[in-house]
Amino acid sequence: MKTIILLSILPFFGISQAHLGASYFEIKAKYPSKEFKIAYTNDGTKYMTADQPLGLFAYFFDSDNKLTNFCIQIPRDNQALNTQIEIYNKKYVVISEFEWKAYLEGGGIMKILLEYDKDMDNSIFKYTNN
Repeated sequence: MKTIILLSILPFFGISQAHLGASYFEIKAKYPSKEFKIAYTNDGTKYMTADQPLGLFAYFFDSDNKLTNFCIQIPRDNQALNTQIEIYNKKYVVISEFEWKAYLEGGGIMKILLEYDKDMDNSIFKYTNN
């Protein structure tokens, strides 16, 4: 039953969870029950993380306008990875086996890139404005 519920809501996660161009408060408002952790990179870039159904998301904020300009997702497991790929293949323009282009409401374009480590054991999705 849990799998059926998760699969029925997954298409909504593929669109919304990168939240490029959103503020910290806008993202928090979308997920009021989620716990977000704030941290800073070595160069002082603010980011926040949240555990979502398909994995851990990290949202990076531009220091000037305080809006997200980059997002990464670390898939929870291979099932989450494969589900995400399936969603992207159906909803977005497939550029390659590891890259998609999303045409968003309001005219924005998001680039989604899937990268693996050298042993292809670990994967990460990277979301940027195109």
